[in-house]
Amino acid sequence: MKDALGASLKFETEFFRKSNNLTLTREKKIRSIQVRTVHMLLLLALAVLAGLVISRAAEFLLRWDALQVQQFRLRRQPLFARARVAAILGQYGGNILAMDLQDLQAQLTQVPEVAGASIRRILPDTVEIDFTLRRPFFQSYRNGQYLLLDANGLELGRERECPAGLVALRAGDRAAVEAIAALSRELRPLGDQIEYVAYDEPHGVVLKLRTVPEIIYPGEGDFAAKIRRYFRIKERLPFAAAAIRSVDLRIPGRIYFAFEEQLQGKP
Repeated sequence: MKDALGASLKFETEFFRKSNNLTLTREKKIRSIQVRTVHMLLLLALAVLAGLVISRAAEFLLRWDALQVQQFRLRRQPLFARARVAAILGQYGGNILAMDLQDLQAQLTQVPEVAGASIRRILPDTVEIDFTLRRPFFQSYRNGQYLLLDANGLELGRERECPAGLVALRAGDRAAVEAIAALSRELRPLGDQIEYVAYDEPHGVVLKLRTVPEIIYPGEGDFAAKIRRYFRIKERLPFAAAAIRSVDLRIPGRIYFAFEEQLQGKP
């Protein structure tokens, strides 16, 4: 009888203990859910408050007079496209933080003289632009103006007065310009010795130097070396150098001459 009573009491005790544990667990879960809900509501409220603060701050900054663009600081600015660059910059202004620098860069690099443009904001009111420029190498006189072209034959601008130090280009069409420009590296060492450069078929590049009356057909490479060799040989020629109309250096190791008509008519 005592054993049965003891077992019954033990069972009831274990039942109430488990029941109590379940109740405590449920209460803990409820309190945990309530705490998390409060935390989430607090975080949400803070986020909304932060959003309002940021929005008001951004609105204030966009309207703040101190952040309105007052000047563009230009480094290594274009020489021949200043008016066009000024017109582009005139389309941009307002708040320095809202300015679309990528769009401005895209507009500036459409100017042929501009190879690249690095742009940065200098708070509170200055935009700095550092240009990378294409330099003129050729000039071609047409219709009262000098067309200025880079070493690749790209037209950079037009001027009434020709800048010094450019190679005079006499080319009738775009194909001739491109053919000459492809050999611009060969022309660089000759520098200001060149009176003009042209192109014709079948000779290719036609080169006229300031120091000699004849024209030279240098071929497609080693211009400077070929011309130096020709000048050394010219000093020992058995005929008058003034009678030479043209010199053909296109074939390596050979020199072909064309003479003025009066010399050709002699026996």
